[in-house]
Amino acid sequence: MKIRLVHAENADFLTLVQQLDEYYFEVVGEVHRRYAKYNDPHLLDARMVAYQDGKAAGCGAWKKKDDQTAEIKRIFVSKDFRRQGVASALIGALEQDAAAHGYTRAILETARTTDDSAALYHKLGYQEIAYYGSPAGAENCRCFEKAL
Repeated sequence: MKIRLVHAENADFLTLVQQLDEYYFEVVGEVHRRYAKYNDPHLLDARMVAYQDGKAAGCGAWKKKDDQTAEIKRIFVSKDFRRQGVASALIGALEQDAAAHGYTRAILETARTTDDSAALYHKLGYQEIAYYGSPAGAENCRCFEKAL
């Protein structure tokens, strides 16, 4: 697997986040539309795509939340590549990149209905925290943090 830092217009990244948005629509319905203005790829400080055998397998990003905190965002793995360590590798690469930029803490959020995502975050050392202001609203999301 290769993980590449990509620019905001990267076709593979844009295709994967479109799939992510479609997935979230299936899982949480209309609430995902509240995110659109926050998920512009140009607003993200780093975007990454994981490639498996030359194919775009998954994506992720981070953006500055405050001087110490990077928010991990847009984690998605295509169906054909799930349960192969892609998400863990992406999150690890994003954490390393954020730490290299001086951040000491990572936060993220996921839909309350995505227990598989929450289980992965716990496995990767994240602790559940109180709602920190996601546009989805506290009733719709679970928030996590990890020291980098």
